[in-house]
This record gives sequence, C-alpha cells and structure tokens, in this order.
Amino acid sequence: MTEETVREREKRLLEATARKDRAAFRQLYDMTYGQVRFFLIRKLNDENLAEDVLVETYSAVWLQAGTFRGKSRGLTWIMGIARNLAHKALRGRRNHRSLEDLAQLANGKHPGDEDFSRKQVLAKALDVLSDKHREVLELVFFHGMTYPEAATLLKVPVNTIKSRIFYAKKSLLKTFEQMGVQADDI
Repeated sequence: MTEETVREREKRLLEATARKDRAAFRQLYDMTYGQVRFFLIRKLNDENLAEDVLVETYSAVWLQAGTFRGKSRGLTWIMGIARNLAHKALRGRRNHRSLEDLAQLANGKHPGDEDFSRKQVLAKALDVLSDKHREVLELVFFHGMTYPEAATLLKVPVNTIKSRIFYAKKSLLKTFEQMGVQADDI
C-alpha cells in the first residue's frame, strides 16, 4: 500500500470507529497494534506495563475517535495517545540509566562470543540515551515516521527532530566506543 493509501485507510477506519463500528475498530487495531505495542515496550521498558497501557490506549481510541481531525496519520494520533498514557504511567517511576549498566554486556564479550547479541548491544546503547533522543530515534527509524510526523506527535518543530536525531546518533557512536564495539558491528 502506498503511504497515501495507508493514511486514507486509517482515516476511514477512525471515522467508522467514531460511529462505533466494531469491525472497523478491529481492522484499525490489527493495522496499528504491532507498532504501538513495540513503541510502548521500548518506552516503558516493562512488557506488563506496556500491555496495560496498550489496553488503555485502544480504549481511548474507541472513545475518542470522533476527535481525530485527519491532520496527521491515524497511527501518529494513536501513538500520541499511547505516548501520553505512557508518560502518565511513568510518573514517579524514573528509571536511571548509566554507562555502568553496560559493563556486564561489554565486559569481555566481543563479536563472535556465544553470548554476544547485536540486538542486545543496540538495546543497551539506546537505553543510555536521554528519553528525548531515544524516543525520536525509535519513532523515525523503528516506526518509520517521517520527520514531520514525529514533529507532530512530539509537538515540536521539524528542526528539533533533526537536531535530536543528529545528537542521538552522535551519542550512540560515543556509547559504542565506550563499550568497545565498532558501529559497523551493529
């Protein structure tokens, strides 16, 4: 499907959901569930909490579908709801990340070791980033959002997205270096 077709389908399904069409809501859920779930798991770093917030997110979509105005993709609107609910869930539960947490992963493990995992290294490196930098990288590179879509979701200018991505990449390279891992190995 082309991007425009996906956008129109999401809009059509949200309009039908606003009219309480259960079949349309199910299609919308099936179409967006995987990306929203992945986003929440990465954002919350807790699969059980992510599942709870996912249920809240789609409950809100069901109840608030009539407020969708079509200025962004439907997925962007749903991710905005998920993001707000995730922030609410995280209040008071700050998770401190540091480079010291990477020691167990990088301590003596090199590419080719049985326990070495590129995904594990990348996940640990992403965890070191600030919430703002990690979030923008995930939206753009893991969820395939365009810079304008990410800007809409995060309610910041497109240039802020560009800047955050630049500094996030720079920070990732520094983290890989401190871990003793070449970026080309990832």
